[in-house]
Amino acid sequence: MRPLIIIGSTEADYFGLLGHILEVDGFDAVFGKTIEEVLHLAVECAPYAILLDSRVGSFSATNVCRALKSNPRTDDIVLIALIEPGAESQYADLLETGVDDCFVRPVAPVKLLEQLRTRAGNRGGISWKESRNVSLVYAGIEMDLEAHRVKRNGVDIYLGHTEFRLLQHLLRNPEHVCDRRDLIANAWPQNVHVETRTVNVHIGRLRKALLRAGSDVIRTVRSVGYALDENSERGTFPIPGHRSEQPE
Repeated sequence: MRPLIIIGSTEADYFGLLGHILEVDGFDAVFGKTIEEVLHLAVECAPYAILLDSRVGSFSATNVCRALKSNPRTDDIVLIALIEPGAESQYADLLETGVDDCFVRPVAPVKLLEQLRTRAGNRGGISWKESRNVSLVYAGIEMDLEAHRVKRNGVDIYLGHTEFRLLQHLLRNPEHVCDRRDLIANAWPQNVHVETRTVNVHIGRLRKALLRAGSDVIRTVRSVGYALDENSERGTFPIPGHRSEQPE
């Protein structure tokens, strides 16, 4: 099981960058863009750690820390704040409210990841090596999560960030039909509205990229979603009771 990290920030782009860095290194990441969302996710998802974007103009990280540490269901979650240069007074306030560590932005990813690895390795029940899953392989497709590279039958496959995350989720669930809601939840930040047609477009791009080095292994299940299936040959299978649609 991969350690889950909540990223509290008002900027979706910053979540996308930081979340990608974390996921490549073996963590899962979810986005909380308000104090209420961060607190709700902390209770519902039981995360390993919470990263709080504490820049001026963002929501109050001290209020989040205070609320989390006062709740027995969340008081043991690792809290790490990302603060602006020169914000020494903020740093002192965060320490008083129970933050575990602070990093000054811009933080070098290697330093942040090293801290999370250390804490993950020291926390009971979490095996860092088992959680990392640095490579995924299926139907001649080889995804190196650490290097963020994809090959198929020895040929390099170049993917955009969204297509990479879609393929990553499909590779984690080979021959299992993933509905569009599931794909949206795993390939886009939470609380970002994504239409089903947008999913179809990105699956089409992923399919085209993979076809450069082999046959079509993405099976379309009409009105439901997609599955990675090496026996597919682009098969499309209607589901009884669902309105049919054209395969992408």
